[in-house]
Amino acid sequence: MTIKQEAMKTEAGVRAWHQERAIFETTNMLCELMEKESISRSELAKRLKATKGYVTQLLDGSTNMTLRTIADAFLAIGYEFHPAFSRIDDDSAISTVVLRQQDHVSRQKKKKRPRVAVNDSAR
Repeated sequence: MTIKQEAMKTEAGVRAWHQERAIFETTNMLCELMEKESISRSELAKRLKATKGYVTQLLDGSTNMTLRTIADAFLAIGYEFHPAFSRIDDDSAISTVVLRQQDHVSRQKKKKRPRVAVNDSAR
């Protein structure tokens, strides 16, 4: 049984699943745009007139985000926030999220690989 199937057994589980998915999608979009625009967490904190710790909490989903907070963060990066929705039974929306998540994880793994210095004199 998948984690989603397990969560979907109860009303509370369904609500938690959809809340966490919404948080993940929103924070993932912010992270992708920050990477695209070469904006660090420190820089975003300056733009939001907030602490770096607050931005870390915002991006890891551990702080309570309001629509105002989300809109402010996107604006600070230079983008508008436009919420989207799909029917709950639309599996294509879920598969899109999974593909984006896998792509994001792949990019993060590539970033963490140590860089190897090339010694030109050895050639």
